[in-house]
Amino acid sequence: MISKVIILASIFNFLFTQEEFFITIPSTSYSDWVYFSVEQNSVIQVEDPENSLEWDFAFQRKHIKTNSGLSGIGNGGAYVDSSMTWTDTWNNTNSIPESIDWLEDVTMYDFYDLQTHTFVEGIKNPALNAWGWFNDTYQLVPTNYVMYAKCANGIDVVKFWAYDYYQNNAGGNVSLRYETGFTIPIECQGLSGDVNLDNLINVVDIVTLVGYVLGNSSLDECQLFYSDLNQDELINVVDIVNLVSLILN
Repeated sequence: MISKVIILASIFNFLFTQEEFFITIPSTSYSDWVYFSVEQNSVIQVEDPENSLEWDFAFQRKHIKTNSGLSGIGNGGAYVDSSMTWTDTWNNTNSIPESIDWLEDVTMYDFYDLQTHTFVEGIKNPALNAWGWFNDTYQLVPTNYVMYAKCANGIDVVKFWAYDYYQNNAGGNVSLRYETGFTIPIECQGLSGDVNLDNLINVVDIVTLVGYVLGNSSLDECQLFYSDLNQDELINVVDIVNLVSLILN
């Protein structure tokens, strides 16, 4: 018989230490996205972005995506506080706000089409869209607004500052300053082995866990916690075996 022990878990997944980085994103194309991984601190190639957790942010000209909403299967998102600027607060801000309304990626209608010379729809993050505006002479002016962005895992957060659009004297080369080491605590209440969080531990949980291990599906933070039956911070075939044993015994 399965022992239904309720576990209340506060998850602090400090994947990234507190470090500051400066990088320039070569997002000069009007059609192709450039994908960026915070873990690797570099631009990466992603074969199937909409179904990948490898990337955290993506860039196309001034447009910025997070791995969330209509852009991907991740639990990313972004936040902007337009009442403050990083030019005034960057050095003395060492924590994220207690209450944040994270925005996921949605359809917006300000993507410039080179063929029709009109603005068309595209998908990006509305909070990060506020990082800069084009003035009357079509020059991008950064706002320097205070911004935070969630990584694809939905837990790790970076201070996010896109501060220049014209590195190397070419538009679309976005200079980015970001700082890692900020984390959202996730509280979970449930059963160890209850992968689909339905308060039952059965074959459905095994199927769900197998799908994740094979890379065919994603799990949220609480599902990952309850999938790691041996608590080694890895989700693999060992956890599948442990889950089968738990159900059989």
